[in-house]
Amino acid sequence: MRSCALALLSCMPGLLMYQSPAPESAESQVMIVGVSHDDSVMGEGLSRGRSLPPGKANVEPIAWLTPSGHWEQLRCTIAHPNECKRFDREYLGKAHEYAVVSADGYGATVQVPRMELDHECFGIYGKGTFTGDALRYAAVAAEKSDFFAPGEAARRMPQAEAAQVRQELKQTVGEKLDSTKDLRVYSVRLEGRELIVVQRAFQDFANKYKTDAEIPDLEKVFAIGERENGRFHLLHWKENTSDESEQILGLIHLRAGKDFLVTSTSDPESDWFTAYGIRDGKLTVVFKGGRRQLLRTQGDSSDRVVMMAP
Repeated sequence: MRSCALALLSCMPGLLMYQSPAPESAESQVMIVGVSHDDSVMGEGLSRGRSLPPGKANVEPIAWLTPSGHWEQLRCTIAHPNECKRFDREYLGKAHEYAVVSADGYGATVQVPRMELDHECFGIYGKGTFTGDALRYAAVAAEKSDFFAPGEAARRMPQAEAAQVRQELKQTVGEKLDSTKDLRVYSVRLEGRELIVVQRAFQDFANKYKTDAEIPDLEKVFAIGERENGRFHLLHWKENTSDESEQILGLIHLRAGKDFLVTSTSDPESDWFTAYGIRDGKLTVVFKGGRRQLLRTQGDSSDRVVMMAP
């Protein structure tokens, strides 16, 4: 039986935590969803990673998004059960077609007959179908794609350059990093800034082994920074490296000029999504939500604006 638990958000100096209020304007909104052809990307628990059958994808709602780049939480929470019933009746129970709007697989379509509300853990899940091989791993999709633009995807760095970044990160964080083994290094461009993402999700190393007993006890790493004069300038470090497995879901670009890096995080009891963007010239968490958010009660201090000094 699934179990559910709450946890606190964390951040570090150099990263802004921002949870924006509901928009006052009548700006249109579209539903943003995560889609995955790999079972390790979404859903509670840690998985080695296994591809779904051809043409099949897991689908999970993330948030509402406006053309100007405002993210709004789903209103269905444990404190508002009537909103959940309404959301189930007016949205989840209907068929939807989503277009992939993240750079990798941009334009592919996913059909979802309906999504289910898991009343036990307040999770929302759906199964979808897609055609072709455009969805190789995971992506971000939207019900309408007219205010999204094609753009650069997260680029896996060549081995020689990635090895240098690993050593630079080790020099920067010291003992915080248990090992440079199995660290994936990506180059990501957000609104003209060249950022480096270093990721070690559970399946990045676990799927190399045949049995659970063989899997090494490596920490799960997710860091964002910039390189300057041969040094790694750290902007974000995921503090919980034992239980939380965070990985890139997709990079999306809006016609209004906003770019967002969207990630999916899983732990043994929940999963959630994070959107990183640039606000006032600084790397910022502009959204955090998902299963963990649905479990929050009204007044949870985790929803407040937290700004850490750079």
